[in-house]
Amino acid sequence: MKKDKTKKKKEKGKKLSLKAVFKDTVYAMRLIVSSAPAVFIFRLAVQLLETILGFVVGTYSLRYIINSFEAGMPFGQVALQAFIMIVIPALLVLIMTPLTNFITDIAFIKVEKKVLTRLYDKCTSVELACFENPDFYDKYVKANQDLVWRMWNITWTVTSLFGVIIGMALYGSILFTMDPVFIVFAILPLFGAFLKKKSNEQWHKHSSEDRILHRRAQYAQRIFYSSDYAKEMRLTNAKEFLLERYDEASDGRVDIVRRYGVKEMLLEIFQNGFQSIITNPLAIGYAVFRTLVTGTLGIGDCAVVINSVSSLTSTFSQITDRYYKLHEHALFFEDFKSFMEYEPKMKDSENALMPERGALSLEGVSFKYEGSDSYVLKNVSLRVGKNEKIALVGHNGAGKSTLVKLLLRLYDPVEGRITLNGTDLRDIKINEYRDMFSVVFQDFKLMALPVSENVLMRPRIEGDEERIIDALKKSGAYERVMELPNGIETILTKEFDENGAVLSVGQSQKLAIAHAFLKDAPFIILDEPSSALDPVAESEMYNNMMQAGENKGMIFISHRLSSAVGADRIYLLENGEVVECGTHAELMAKNGKYADMFKKQAQNYIDISEGGEADE
Repeated sequence: MKKDKTKKKKEKGKKLSLKAVFKDTVYAMRLIVSSAPAVFIFRLAVQLLETILGFVVGTYSLRYIINSFEAGMPFGQVALQAFIMIVIPALLVLIMTPLTNFITDIAFIKVEKKVLTRLYDKCTSVELACFENPDFYDKYVKANQDLVWRMWNITWTVTSLFGVIIGMALYGSILFTMDPVFIVFAILPLFGAFLKKKSNEQWHKHSSEDRILHRRAQYAQRIFYSSDYAKEMRLTNAKEFLLERYDEASDGRVDIVRRYGVKEMLLEIFQNGFQSIITNPLAIGYAVFRTLVTGTLGIGDCAVVINSVSSLTSTFSQITDRYYKLHEHALFFEDFKSFMEYEPKMKDSENALMPERGALSLEGVSFKYEGSDSYVLKNVSLRVGKNEKIALVGHNGAGKSTLVKLLLRLYDPVEGRITLNGTDLRDIKINEYRDMFSVVFQDFKLMALPVSENVLMRPRIEGDEERIIDALKKSGAYERVMELPNGIETILTKEFDENGAVLSVGQSQKLAIAHAFLKDAPFIILDEPSSALDPVAESEMYNNMMQAGENKGMIFISHRLSSAVGADRIYLLENGEVVECGTHAELMAKNGKYADMFKKQAQNYIDISEGGEADE
């Protein structure tokens, strides 16, 4: 019951005031005008011209022609005037339409570029935890979805509203001169305007609920056509439960349509009924009565009245429609503003310092993810000296990767602190600090870009080609890359290039490692960087990395303890705590958990060399 009240309260919050709609509209227009300033003025001019020409062709010329014939004017004179009033405006409209399309197409791209650039910039500035929060991620999806289209429609709505007001003045003046009563008929549909607002609110609720289920359905669809899951889909029964999830999402979307569809349909019927059933019949009846019964209205004026009342009614309806269209856009635009106005919890302090190379220290650090009661790390203390090589080892789920994320300040500790040269990371500029690290994650991602750009991960500068080749050689990827059709300029994946290269997991991992070799950073972090490499390639990679990182701090996580042998210090994590610490020799002499794990792995390699199978 409490949940339902909260839900209703949120829905009620979506009813925007006139002031809020105005502020959202101005906010959007500023973005648009700053992206393509000339297009707004151009659209206003086009709208004004189209409205005047429409009035001349559809109303004034009709009245003139009929009244001229009724007054006995020569056919030739009437025909010439009719030609001028109808054909010339038609030619102008013929030219304006493609010209408007051409200009607005360019402007649309400019607006899209500016708005989405701002959105994506914001997207990368918020803390990583936001993307693990379903509510926040839904806000991001809402902000991204149809954003540019709705902003562009705000421009169209505002300029067309200007045209509607001009049209109202033109049609209203001609009706008022004939009989003010006709104005009354024209404004009757305004009594149904409130239905449009209800309709917009219903549609916003409808689409907001549908969006979440639609995303779930799309996720299932993406898995079915993605090459990343092709093997699993053929070797497991995952298809069954994925189809079940897809069916649940689709059935849920149908239920949403059933819940909202009938009300939306009835609102539309009643809204349209004001004009088609009440206004037009009354206006036509009154005009015909004055023409045929009382004789106080000419045939031409009667035709104009019938046309103009409908047009004026339409303009009144369009004014309310445009307002509620802005109201509708504003409801969705609130999602964008909400996302853009979000203040990141993790940001530079007012007097943030530039980082200086030195030792990294964790002092009594504990951490748990938002919404969880369980600590992933508990009272962890460790140190990474200026040029020290540190190994983090332990079973899966011990907290090793989370510790790395804290070191990179993707998260802040819940308790304790992390320092660089004794300065708390929260007092150091975030981006400049993160730039001190060259990182290879276990779940690295390659992009549908050339090999060179996947290794660089930044814009090119002079001398980069030599650096890329050197990094590829050190990572062991050089020979395979040189076999590709265009060498380091070969596009990866086939997403945009049917001749794109599809690398094995091992070769892809070597490219990710090449990036770590190329970036000249004081610290190198390798999070299971060799999981897809064979022992020989792994050994060669670590030897190269040790040489390249001789004058750098290095932190590496590996489930193969043989890679930890050369570390200056090894930290064994278990259930989020450091349970052992020391050099390889010290830990082996201690004969504790590390020694036990190392001996078991060594025995596995012995078994393999003798023809057995590894238990690892």
